Amino acid sequence: MISKKSIVISLLSLVFILQSCKENSKLQNILDNEEPTTTLIGNKHILEEDGIQLQLPEDFKRLSVAEYSKILNQKKNRTKFNIEREELKNVRSLNGNSYIFFNEKNNSSYYINTIPYSEIKKDDAQKLLGIIRQNQNDVSKKSKVKFDRLTAKFKSTTGAQIFKAIFKAEFEKTKNTQYQHSYFINSNEKSVLLTLITSKEINFDKYIEKMIF
Repeated sequence: MISKKSIVISLLSLVFILQSCKENSKLQNILDNEEPTTTLIGNKHILEEDGIQLQLPEDFKRLSVAEYSKILNQKKNRTKFNIEREELKNVRSLNGNSYIFFNEKNNSSYYINTIPYSEIKKDDAQKLLGIIRQNQNDVSKKSKVKFDRLTAKFKSTTGAQIFKAIFKAEFEKTKNTQYQHSYFINSNEKSVLLTLITSKEINFDKYIEKMIF
């Protein structure tokens, strides 16, 4: 089994130096979102330790690690949230700041990790995909879940790079389905790892593009 330490080392080995614009930058249209531009319903949140602004659907609430762990460990949830428990371990093992948002109405979880700035290229995106797969293998061994990749894309523009991957997770025992949306974003000399876990496949790109670094 691959240790958490090796995963952290693999992530940090992707660190490079990039000179980019010092002003706040948006990711508008970098993901080629095909949906028409509309005003998003939701709330803005400030990641105070990193000076990043994001927007999320209004039912997402920010929680501390202790508050989130309490939800995962409730008796009624002991047979659920297997992917979320593994993701929480990864969040706590990485260098940098971490933020957790939870939507109790549909049990969606959103994890944000800021890490040392790392420029990525297409080859590095493949390494990131491999690391995600390693984590999924750990979950599969414990929970009998099958992960299928739905998409994996890398986009680079002047001063910003985004890697995006979406997976469908099907649990054999409970017959439940979840979707894991993973993003690695570089913008304005900041690097962020994002993971969204939902019960339905959604287009989250429109919220990603609203982030301000």
